Amino acid sequence: MSALAARRLALVFAAAGLLLVGVGLAAAAAEHAEPRRHTITIEGNAFRPDDLTVDRGDTVVWVNRDFYPHTATDTEGSFDSGTIPANGSWSLTVEASGELRYFCTLHPTMKATLRVQ
Repeated sequence: MSALAARRLALVFAAAGLLLVGVGLAAAAAEHAEPRRHTITIEGNAFRPDDLTVDRGDTVVWVNRDFYPHTATDTEGSFDSGTIPANGSWSLTVEASGELRYFCTLHPTMKATLRVQ
């Protein structure tokens, strides 16, 4: 192999190594991203959005914009906001992955889903 071919091959390997390091750093950054805050608005007897996907460690805040109280209560019992008064809010930091279906105990037709990944 000529010296020029050897240098080109060394450059290819160096570039591939840098690419792999960059991909590894991006994956590590994604795994250790800062927790985020998400807002679900309660308005017009509905949770908006009614289907939300968040990451473990994120905080979800329910804000009641109706003129009367509501709850955000998991159908499996993993969380219950209690009564959220008009213009009040309640927050939950989610720790476990899964699909959480919840509803308002005061208005059972109000239903929504929180997906935690």
